[in-house]
Amino acid sequence: MRAAIVLVTAATFLTACTAASPATPTASPTASPAARVAPTPTPSGKGTWSADAGIYGTNFHWGPPGYICGVGYNMSYSGGALLTAVDVAVLFPDAFAAHVTSSSIDRAIGWQHPAEWLSRVGDAVGALCQSGPNDLDSLRGTLLRVTWETAEGSYEQQFKIDEIRGQMTACGAPDGRVHISWTDPGRGC
Repeated sequence: MRAAIVLVTAATFLTACTAASPATPTASPTASPAARVAPTPTPSGKGTWSADAGIYGTNFHWGPPGYICGVGYNMSYSGGALLTAVDVAVLFPDAFAAHVTSSSIDRAIGWQHPAEWLSRVGDAVGALCQSGPNDLDSLRGTLLRVTWETAEGSYEQQFKIDEIRGQMTACGAPDGRVHISWTDPGRGC
């Protein structure tokens, strides 16, 4: 056993001694170019919002029984300075008020202000309709307005909602945000 250990040690020593020497450095090495860090541009400008919105009607909701007519939307902001404040508002056409129940008239007139989040906004707003799906046409022309502020200024953008999209599901995220899914409510989020 000792002989094997001595033999392995000797072989290792001889291999190390006979290995090629490292390359000799050149007399005039070339210098590497100096490293430069390019600054990341700070977003600026007003940016723009995109909206995926539509008119919906549903019996699948919390609250009083009945058919709700309303609008749902998903919005996102891009291309501008960082947001400091956001407000989203929905204004239904005047004709819509004639189609809702008296108990929900306050949800059909004037600018409605659902909850909002910076940079990504989704929600649904509406009122109980008297005649169910037959009342959806009265929502055509609904205005969706977003106003926002950045360090550079205050801005506004509007969208007109004319498309009846039928059923939708308001999906809640763990942080409280809402995302509208334009699918069969039976399928879930």
